[in-house]
Amino acid sequence: MFTGHDLSEGAPFILSKLKKAGVKASFFLTGDYLRNPQYSKYIKRMIKDKHYIGPHSDKHLLYMPWSKRDSLLVSEEEFKTDLIVNMQALSTFKAVNNKESFYIPSYEWYNKQIVDWGLKLGLKAVNYTPGLRTAADYTYPEMGSRYVSTEEIESLLWQFEERNTLNGSIILIHMGTDPRRKDKLYKHLPQLIKKLQAQGYAIVDIPTLLTKI
Repeated sequence: MFTGHDLSEGAPFILSKLKKAGVKASFFLTGDYLRNPQYSKYIKRMIKDKHYIGPHSDKHLLYMPWSKRDSLLVSEEEFKTDLIVNMQALSTFKAVNNKESFYIPSYEWYNKQIVDWGLKLGLKAVNYTPGLRTAADYTYPEMGSRYVSTEEIESLLWQFEERNTLNGSIILIHMGTDPRRKDKLYKHLPQLIKKLQAQGYAIVDIPTLLTKI
């Protein structure tokens, strides 16, 4: 699955390679992404290619402090208003069959309270599989010790696969990353798809996955 907010330079490449491989993926987009006229052509292509599209917060809010996950930085009303506006922006694209039943909380950082608030709106929170480090593809060398190279991300992915298999796993990749990161993980998507398929994995969208596990 892929997320999009303020950066999306990888979208043309990703969409092209998914189509070539015959893979249906999931895209979770913020309201800011959906309203950005530069990205409308990508969204229309996602819809045309029948990928799953869901919300990812309107303004990409941080719901809680990084160091205190049981605390909150938003009220229920702020959370709900933000997510409703996100869904309204999504609906302007008529993104097939009201498929907003799943969403990724912004920053992939949330707690039970956020999950419960989402359920009140009819939305189920999903996230990448714990232990996978593909979501670290947003980092760049100037971050120092927080930076994780694409080579290391891929190595950790296949180590995880050897220990656990990837059956039922959710792999997250960002559609755009800081220009200071030169080794873009999404550029390795064709090789990743090819290797997964060679090992017998079926690559499916979120609704299909969650009906199988």
